[in-house]
Amino acid sequence: MEIKNPRRILALGAPESGVLKLLRELTGSAPEPPSGSAAGLTHEWVLETKYYTATLPIWVDEIPDVSEWRAAFTAPEAREVITALGAWIYCFRKPVTQEHLSTIKNTMQAIADAIERACGFSGDQVCLAVAMPQSTTPYLDVPSDKWEDMCTETGFEYVDFEKTGKNEFGEKVGVSRVREALEACEWESADGLDFGGDEDEEAFGGFAAEEAEMNMELYGMKGALHAIGDEQGDETTAEEEAKEVEELEIMMRKMIAIKEMGEGMPEPERKRFAANAVNNILKDF
Repeated sequence: MEIKNPRRILALGAPESGVLKLLRELTGSAPEPPSGSAAGLTHEWVLETKYYTATLPIWVDEIPDVSEWRAAFTAPEAREVITALGAWIYCFRKPVTQEHLSTIKNTMQAIADAIERACGFSGDQVCLAVAMPQSTTPYLDVPSDKWEDMCTETGFEYVDFEKTGKNEFGEKVGVSRVREALEACEWESADGLDFGGDEDEEAFGGFAAEEAEMNMELYGMKGALHAIGDEQGDETTAEEEAKEVEELEIMMRKMIAIKEMGEGMPEPERKRFAANAVNNILKDF
């Protein structure tokens, strides 16, 4: 089965953290940065398993300042980007000092905060923290179990890039484990569902399609409203922003309720019910 328009991978880390080295080992190639920074690079990886084939878009980012990155990615504007992701790969050099170790912990917490802000507690994204080789010696000797505990606290799985083969439990380690974890990820994206150009209810591909279309409509209309306000030179107050967030949350709750109500219906009836419900909610908006 070919997965069309799958969710994305975001590979990131501090400058010179080895992100491109990991991508080269994982995918067989890596993009070349036009300047010293890898931020903003994109890549593709054809992932084939016995169950599916997917051409995964990979976005590359750098985190020179954790506080600034956290502020940007926990902002409402970042939600659409984060919800398009299926996996995060955070690369870091093995720490030389306690300060470096603290930065690694803070970065994982910042990523976890961004995911929670965008997806709530229902996020299903794969999060991997990959320790890359450190050229500076000596570096901190952090036991694997401590790394694992530290990463688990923020929803990450710890992977040591330099390990090969399998561990004492027969589990893959190193880059092989990164690939294995990504193979198990749910890559199907709502954006990949074909809604067609016909507004007839039969053009919907099932309830998941109606739900995804409603999400896109809401985000699109919200963005359009902001654009109109910008053109008119209006400044959005904190009270107005809070009201917009509240309205969006109400609509999301309605969407969840509609989904639950339609779960027990036969497919044709569910399609009609969902199409009417979407139209009614958008009219209210």
